[in-house]
Amino acid sequence: MATEIAIPVVIIGGGGCGLTLSSFLSNYGIDHVLIERHTGTSVLPKAHYLNQRTMEILQAHNMVDEILQKTCPPRHMSQVAWQTSLGGSDRLDRQLIHKIECFGGDGGSPYAQSYKQDAPLRSGNLPLFRLEPILKALAERNNPGKVLFGHTMLDFAEDDTGVRTTVVDAEGNQTIYRSQYLVAADGGRSIGPKLGIEMRGPRNISDMVSVHFSADLSEYWDDRYFACHFINGESGTVFESGAIVPMGPTWGSRSEEWVFHFGFAMDDEARHDESALIPRIRELLKIPNLELKVHKISHWAIERVLADSYRKGRVFLAGDAGNRRPPTTGLGLNTAIEDSLNLAWKLAMVVKGQADESILDTYEPERRAVGEINCDWGLFTFSNSAVINTVMGLLPGKEEHNKTQFELLLENTDRGSTFRAQVARIIESQSVEFCAHGIELGFRYNNGLILPDGSIPARRDPLGLQYYPTTKPGHRLPHAWIQKPKGEIISTHHLVRDSLGFALITDGEGSAWVSAGERIAACMGITLVVAQIGDRCAYRDYEDRWMNLKGIQPGGAILVRPDNIVAWRSIYPSRRNGKEVEEALDMLLRGLPEVVENNRETTRPKL
Repeated sequence: MATEIAIPVVIIGGGGCGLTLSSFLSNYGIDHVLIERHTGTSVLPKAHYLNQRTMEILQAHNMVDEILQKTCPPRHMSQVAWQTSLGGSDRLDRQLIHKIECFGGDGGSPYAQSYKQDAPLRSGNLPLFRLEPILKALAERNNPGKVLFGHTMLDFAEDDTGVRTTVVDAEGNQTIYRSQYLVAADGGRSIGPKLGIEMRGPRNISDMVSVHFSADLSEYWDDRYFACHFINGESGTVFESGAIVPMGPTWGSRSEEWVFHFGFAMDDEARHDESALIPRIRELLKIPNLELKVHKISHWAIERVLADSYRKGRVFLAGDAGNRRPPTTGLGLNTAIEDSLNLAWKLAMVVKGQADESILDTYEPERRAVGEINCDWGLFTFSNSAVINTVMGLLPGKEEHNKTQFELLLENTDRGSTFRAQVARIIESQSVEFCAHGIELGFRYNNGLILPDGSIPARRDPLGLQYYPTTKPGHRLPHAWIQKPKGEIISTHHLVRDSLGFALITDGEGSAWVSAGERIAACMGITLVVAQIGDRCAYRDYEDRWMNLKGIQPGGAILVRPDNIVAWRSIYPSRRNGKEVEEALDMLLRGLPEVVENNRETTRPKL
């Protein structure tokens, strides 16, 4: 007979999405259980790029220390190269076609300063088979006995009181969990299809084969490379030849492990011949006697699909269950972790009775919109690599023709110089994949748990390269270093660190907001950190940068959600002793539409 357990939240899926959601819920004090059918974490070297938004989220929840110890240092992931081979002695071997700086580079990139100043941490790089054990250990420590690997969901059903989920362990013992909410972090394998949710968009665009192996390439590898794409007269197009990426655990040229990605057309039968892959790697590298040990060969299809809904009743979709896209720009796991955070704090406030259940209605419009943008961006950056083939004049399967093109490209003539310059210019366009700073930090919520202030739309780079910080509601709070009264330097993002609470930011002329914050916290039973930033304030603008980022007049105020998204702001000082922010929070958490227009009026100057 099955045991029945009542619990607020059930998570199905123990990958990066489910594990981070588990830790976020634990930090917010929400009882839950995680169910994962596999007995262990991922064995694949995928999802290794952790962008700055993900790093700051993990830091805010005290989950980043071990990752920082093991991640690739920025210097060793500062360039991406396109070259003919790593080894070889022929005239066309070891030729660098072009390289671009990525993820802010190591100081010389035009974007380097922006990457350094726009977030409290730089990007990370840690393959999933090393990252997931860290996330699992954190989840287990935070929620002992309720992170259940080797358990399978048999069925689920929703009724008027909640969700009934039937789970079986490896010994066949069944447990029925009766929860308020169910989260599908299962990659879209089971829950979404049962709910009738469709994944819409192109599938089977191409077949990718990844070979994870160990080898010593220290003699050939540039310490600064994040990845190297091989393209030469014998290998054919960029798509045919492939790319190699170091996987650590030592980084730079002394990386012990690597992954080689190959692309195949879906109708190319050669993709099934795994015995040909190792000779192909040696051939492309031009290192015929390279000793290598294969750990794993994996096949995966390129697709760009988006769920037509992120929620049905009490069931929510997160991560790959809601959207899947090409891996270019590395948006998969990063999008999933942002989904987890967005959902976690809203679930927590509802379960604790601090907010009306209607705030859960804002999860889909916020995260599905970002999921769609990221799906489109992944496909765009994946497709853009084909432009490199075009400018080089390369054709699939035309070896003699391609050799001729490379002879022209590398010849020491004015014609060759012009050809190389044009190829370099087109390769630079792939910065949309490797320098997508504006995509990573500049996402915005146009609809959701925010109160628009009527200001003009924030500046946005259509190429996704530049990030323009703004405190306009719906955007990520800009990062700036501030100094606490006892001298500790923290980020503006740390005002709500590891806390199910809001932050209210003002300056020395915002005393009315300070008094209002104290009233709100006592009356509404929520955590509200009030921070005055400026000269002679409790918090000092450490680098004098916040002054240029805050986007409000002296005496104005900014209300920040637990996920460091701006929910509301008053550009001008309070006219009603801070009552405006009290009404804003009441509307956000209680869903009172009658205060909307009144609230908007308070953000406008009196004429």
